[in-house]
Amino acid sequence: MIQIVVARYNEDIEWTKQFENVLIYNKGNILEDSVKLPNVGREGHTYYKYICDNYDKLADYIVFLQGYPFDHSPNIINDLQQLNEKEFNIDFKFLSNCIVETTFKEQLNKHYQCIGIYETYKRIFGKDCEDEQIIFGCGAQFIVSKKNILNRPKSFYESIVKMLEYHIDPFEVYDIERFHKYIFTTCELGINQSNELDL
Repeated sequence: MIQIVVARYNEDIEWTKQFENVLIYNKGNILEDSVKLPNVGREGHTYYKYICDNYDKLADYIVFLQGYPFDHSPNIINDLQQLNEKEFNIDFKFLSNCIVETTFKEQLNKHYQCIGIYETYKRIFGKDCEDEQIIFGCGAQFIVSKKNILNRPKSFYESIVKMLEYHIDPFEVYDIERFHKYIFTTCELGINQSNELDL
């Protein structure tokens, strides 16, 4: 089973009605058939809040999308329809059209929001980064398996939620956009999986 989780602010989410198993987390104006959240932490907070809320009852695969996913994933409707039409074995896959191969240093120099990227990495994974190469999908949209999520304890994800809930637009959420792959896969940068965040 596939669960689609949508992080909505005030976007028009009419496009979601063509899919089953859609859960909308809403941080904007009142919306029926949605889960209301405080407007903090952008989409990263929403994604990890969903995992914490549903850790013991996750679907086999979860698709995480923004309320308007088309900027970074213009073919997302077709991509989702194909996912529902076939059996597959995906542990983690970006759903963004733009996949960036970069380094911590390049992100630090290009994006003022990533000023704390080294420290955020250490807070999440409990150690300094041993390899500066990173790959991420622009827009933070991806599919991940239940199996991969459960590789880490619920407390690990709860710590990420805590990291992001202090502000509407925390700097850490931009770092985490670059870390989703490493949070959910074994393609890790020298990560000790048992560590939780040092807050």
